[in-house]
Amino acid sequence: MQTVRGWTGSGRLALAVGGLLATNLLGPPPGGRVEGQEPAVVRGRVEIGIPVSTRRPTTAYPTRSVPTPKLAAESERRNVVVYVRDARPQRVTPTRAVIRQHDEMFTPRVVAVTVGSDVEFPNDDPIYHNVFSLSRAKNFNLGRFPRGESRRVRFDRPGVVKVFCEIHSHMSATVMVFDHVWFAVPDEAGRFELPPLAPGDRQITAWHERLGDTTVTVRLESGRAVEADFTLPVPEK
Repeated sequence: MQTVRGWTGSGRLALAVGGLLATNLLGPPPGGRVEGQEPAVVRGRVEIGIPVSTRRPTTAYPTRSVPTPKLAAESERRNVVVYVRDARPQRVTPTRAVIRQHDEMFTPRVVAVTVGSDVEFPNDDPIYHNVFSLSRAKNFNLGRFPRGESRRVRFDRPGVVKVFCEIHSHMSATVMVFDHVWFAVPDEAGRFELPPLAPGDRQITAWHERLGDTTVTVRLESGRAVEADFTLPVPEK
């Protein structure tokens, strides 16, 4: 096994190239089949680091101290979307997602869908909400609606759609809309796996709603897997 480590952009990437064989393939290049080659897989884990302001004593040097490492809460990793940045557009199958309005928050705050997908916005709170967006990829205003009602939006263009509540300015969410299938939202443990890709150099991006993009280039080899572990640092104030 070959291991490569390095810094790119605002994040740290650790790569481990193993020997997993992918058995099927989705779509045209960069996921398309190349004659005589097997598809490859990108998978890994996302962590979010928090700068440490307090220090603890070290026994090696009693008069000195070292930082205590910390990571963000596990729930923050669900606000990351990992995707192939240089993927070519393709015909995709629409899906459905739900962003609830609960305790004056959007839950989840981040969803990723394909073009043509519907997103429901049910109101669970005993108050009115007004869901809207002024984003270029989707501009809409659902008007005010009470508890127990739900409004639906179809996202028909790729892009990043920022969603807000006109009544409660602290509420926000993001809908990531893709015209390909090579994206994933990490699970509670931060693990993700992208659909099989054709061999070659690919740009993989880990996007966070507040931390922005961390993009790295990985080389995929026929019939092998690349383990891409992102640690996204939170800037110190």
